[in-house]
Amino acid sequence: MKLSSVGPFLVEEFWRLLPPTTFFFCAFNLVSFTTNLMVHHYWFALTNFLFATIMALVVGKVVLVTRHLHFIDHFRNGPLIYSILFKTVFYSVVVALVRALEVFSHMARDSRGFQAAFDAELDDFTWYHFAGVQLWLLVCFLIYVTGAEITRAVGKDRMIKLLFHGKGTS
Repeated sequence: MKLSSVGPFLVEEFWRLLPPTTFFFCAFNLVSFTTNLMVHHYWFALTNFLFATIMALVVGKVVLVTRHLHFIDHFRNGPLIYSILFKTVFYSVVVALVRALEVFSHMARDSRGFQAAFDAELDDFTWYHFAGVQLWLLVCFLIYVTGAEITRAVGKDRMIKLLFHGKGTS
């Protein structure tokens, strides 16, 4: 890649990264906010906000990278619902694994040792909380993937016209 083409490439990558990152920034912070309200009984935690923001950046980039993987478009020529459901489940499983790895990384750094941290985490773990957050994330991915797949099917320009200019505009 020539040095003169790096600038336009970075600008193009930024504009591709902006929609998924913005969506997941809002979605993940909404999940964090509601979790803080319901479970911890406070409305804001800076560490949760920063983690949700970083995860939004990571997921935004992962969405862009997975667009280049052949298996993610396995249902591209089938009905749109197949592609939507496949991608939604795929992204939800990946995020569940990342959430588990995050917990394990905290345990590995715990000063009490991994086993003590694991036992403490096991005592604090509730399936209700885990399932609630996963459902939130599943719905977020369903909304995002549905929008992205419909946009891919009808075209970006047509989607912008439908959303912002009304149906009667040609």
